[in-house]
Amino acid sequence: MHQGDLHAWQVRHDERTRAAAPSDFLRRPGLRGVARPSIGVGVMLTAALLVSGCSNAPGGNAVDPSEAKKSIVDAVKESTDAVGGEWTVYRGPAAEVCTQSGGGDGARFVYVLERSGTDGTDPAADIRTVEELWKSKGITTERFESGGSDPLTGIRGADGPVTSIGFNAYPQRYSITGVSECSDGDVQDLRSAA
Repeated sequence: MHQGDLHAWQVRHDERTRAAAPSDFLRRPGLRGVARPSIGVGVMLTAALLVSGCSNAPGGNAVDPSEAKKSIVDAVKESTDAVGGEWTVYRGPAAEVCTQSGGGDGARFVYVLERSGTDGTDPAADIRTVEELWKSKGITTERFESGGSDPLTGIRGADGPVTSIGFNAYPQRYSITGVSECSDGDVQDLRSAA
């Protein structure tokens, strides 16, 4: 998904769900079957992007763009390795504009991997595995579960080497979305160099 497409999706999503909590959105009729994981990835990606305000303090230690990119790729890759299976790139690592605490623009990286074919998996065990890994890295975690008889489950985290990270352990597909710290890079320059 391109940044322009993501932004348009976020605006449409925000308009549709302004009055409803994300869990209410996932429980609405008609969101069963194959479409649910795609919506879940979108909801998780939107949530990760919304909570990922960048926090480089003026006069503080600046984060180099290559370090920010490497840290999020490593965190997502270690998570997928811990769960196992064949993962493919859904998005990124893509540079996006973020606002540093001093008000200046910076660059963060978003990286999303997904895995189809979850037959024979144990989502609860996989969530525990990811939770233990993230906690060992200083990431604060919170599990989530939608309502209903066939709930969508996962875990999200923040702090440590990431701004935000999430693992959706859905029956049809798993996905891990990570957002890096805000770096001092210029997004246009980083995209041109890629």
